[in-house]
Amino acid sequence: MRKPLAFAIACLAVLGAAAAVAVFVRTNAGPQPPETTAPAAATAASTPTPTPTPTATAAATATVASTPAPTPTVTPTPAATPAPARYDRLDATGAVATAGSWAFLGADGGVLTAWEGLRGSVATLRVHRNDASGASQATAWGEVEAGDVIEWRKAGDCWVRYRVTAAPVRPASGSSRWEFPAKWSAYAATGAGCTGAVGASTGFRTDGDAPSVIRPSDVTAPVRHGPFLLHPPDWTGALEAPAPLPGAAAGGAQAADASFYTTDIAVARGHPLWREPALPAGWRFVSAGAGGEGFPVGGYEATYANGRGYYGARITVVRISEWPYPVWATDNGQGIREARTIDGRWAVVEYTPPGRPQLLETQVEVFDEATGTLYIVWGLDRNMLGSNLDPVIEIARSLYRTPAR
Repeated sequence: MRKPLAFAIACLAVLGAAAAVAVFVRTNAGPQPPETTAPAAATAASTPTPTPTPTATAAATATVASTPAPTPTVTPTPAATPAPARYDRLDATGAVATAGSWAFLGADGGVLTAWEGLRGSVATLRVHRNDASGASQATAWGEVEAGDVIEWRKAGDCWVRYRVTAAPVRPASGSSRWEFPAKWSAYAATGAGCTGAVGASTGFRTDGDAPSVIRPSDVTAPVRHGPFLLHPPDWTGALEAPAPLPGAAAGGAQAADASFYTTDIAVARGHPLWREPALPAGWRFVSAGAGGEGFPVGGYEATYANGRGYYGARITVVRISEWPYPVWATDNGQGIREARTIDGRWAVVEYTPPGRPQLLETQVEVFDEATGTLYIVWGLDRNMLGSNLDPVIEIARSLYRTPAR
């Protein structure tokens, strides 16, 4: 894994009054192991060697050896923080030919100048090699790769995050323009001035790096993460209204199923969305159902027992026709629900951090945009509780990696 890029872009939007906006970049963002604090290196205690006392001689003239003055401890001067590199000019032509200029383009190559377009229609980010001061940012831009994340932040309730979808295009001969194929990944849109025109004088500057996950503490206002609309549990403001999932009209969403419940795996496998999960050795199918009585419409739910005969996992596979749907971003002192990206797919996970009373289950939801399918796995086995999400994630992966029948 590449070292996280210490590169971020913060925007300064001038919409009547100056408002700070930040864009962050992180390489290969994704699930990360719990942070640990490295123990301080032990300092070996040295035993001073005694200085021998010279033997006095009557005829000898005492010689006084001068004691060298102790070397003063020098406190290192902290390195000066480099001045942020600012970009301050939205180029509506898309040429990005002058220092400090930038542009977001849609799939048709047109320059996007409204926040709504920046949140949903961006296909390309263009920036000049040099920032507004004329300083070259070629080294920083040159470290960006496919899969990296660029976040453009105005405020905690107004920002957009993009994922670089392909290899960046370096400046051609005689050009200073960098180009990054990109697609929106997440955004917050309830802040003041976060709708309508972005403004030709909008700028951004390098500053820090984006987080690898969206934690509850990051969700001070609703955050859109693919089909998930995370919001604080006590949120009383407006929420983004659901809209048809792109492609759903062309078969992305499935019609309601006839209700069924079965303990026969052969019957369950007849469901058109059925996926065979990869489970630990000794696990077995228990039951499956769909279409009512607590079971999903447009999908199915199945339960599995572990090798000891207890419930080990519960799985739901369902196609959705609208997005987003609201999800609490919680940290109630026991469990945490946060957003992540798994294999380039939007995901939400719920788990118990170390040192807290364990939840009775862990949960992983992964959305496959290509098929409009949501895969949900609840880990019930004792080896899947606490913060041990990996085996639950692997079951989810086995579902969307299984070819459709």
